[in-house]
Amino acid sequence: MTLIELISSVFLLACVILSAVRNIWTWPIGIIGVSIFFYICYESKLYADMWLQVVFLVQSIYGWYFWIYGTDKNAVHSVNEMGEVLDTPLKKVEVPIRKLDLKESIIALVSILILIVIVGYLSETYTDTDVPYLDATVASMSLVANVLLARKIIDNWVLWIIADVMYVGLFYYKELYIVSGLYVIFLVIATMGFLEWRKEWRLQEV
Repeated sequence: MTLIELISSVFLLACVILSAVRNIWTWPIGIIGVSIFFYICYESKLYADMWLQVVFLVQSIYGWYFWIYGTDKNAVHSVNEMGEVLDTPLKKVEVPIRKLDLKESIIALVSILILIVIVGYLSETYTDTDVPYLDATVASMSLVANVLLARKIIDNWVLWIIADVMYVGLFYYKELYIVSGLYVIFLVIATMGFLEWRKEWRLQEV
């Protein structure tokens, strides 16, 4: 398990670093990392996080596509002789960073709470995990955070910072010491990512 932990950690660390600097290679590297981490979570009876890796795989494919072909709603569209706005074909653009508004923040929070209750109950009832609700909490927060990351929403880093703190303790308890140490690094990177994205977001608003 130690070797597998190390290999997975290398890919996941590279993925987080690349996401912090908004490098599109974060997605293919992440696909490899979450695929290996799926097995680690299975062996450690962290079933919520295990299935989270499947979701991350799908989200990584989506995020990869969106970062390449995402469209900016403020982009100028072409107009024909009749004054009709023509559909703009998908093309490479730099998708801007944005923040959640109040309504979106409430939806994100409620979504996390609902996921915790549902996933925690299912894990406690139908699996042999000894940390059903803690596993459900970090998995739910990570799921929502990754959705926000894929959409280049800066609030994703706040969720990652909170989740990473909890992950450090969870993986240490599970005696996955390499992964626990990795999440200490993730915590630092998430903090740096938030500061970097906030700086870029402020420049966009000028």
